[in-house]
Amino acid sequence: MKKVFKQLLTASMLIITSIPVAQAVAVTYNVTGTLLEPMTQPLNTVFNGSFNWDGFTVTDLHGTMNSSMYLTDDINPDYASTFPLMYLNHQLSQNVDGNIVTASVFLENTTDVFRGEGYQTKDVAFYGYYDGNTRNWNAYFTFAFDKTTMEGVLSEMVYGDCTDGGMMGATCMTGHQFGGTMGAVPSTIEITPQVVPVPAAVWFFGTALAGLVGVSRRRV
Repeated sequence: MKKVFKQLLTASMLIITSIPVAQAVAVTYNVTGTLLEPMTQPLNTVFNGSFNWDGFTVTDLHGTMNSSMYLTDDINPDYASTFPLMYLNHQLSQNVDGNIVTASVFLENTTDVFRGEGYQTKDVAFYGYYDGNTRNWNAYFTFAFDKTTMEGVLSEMVYGDCTDGGMMGATCMTGHQFGGTMGAVPSTIEITPQVVPVPAAVWFFGTALAGLVGVSRRRV
């Protein structure tokens, strides 16, 4: 019996050591962030997207965002019926500060959103970025999470929408913890994992271990 146990233990250690130690498996998470728009209830600004996280880096952050601040049916039916969701597909920024990970995704392939360049400003009023005399119709969404728990940090969620058609002209639609251009503030953030496939090495280890147990039982 002791001999069988030693064989089982030796085989198990060989299997475990064959698994790459430095292999980091990225997990895909869904993220939904809602910012309360007190001036346009019951409509709010909502981001729906996903990202990959391997324990060190956020990748492939993308999603859609609407803007409740666009013209309504009563004012201009064309905007309400034809304006599509904004597809934010350009992840251009991320930062890790201790356990807090922050990432931003943009409509255009540039971080220039507000006049004077840049984004993430938390003043009350923002104006769209101009490159010479050309308006840069950009938008972005920023969120943060605790990498030890994967819980969202509500106070760090920010959005800016400087696309065409807004109710406020050159002033961008914004939302952040101090209240955006129309008083919009973070309301909820949900981060949930998608189905995670079990690495092949784990299946191999489990199958081999079960086989060795079966052999040991037959010999007893």
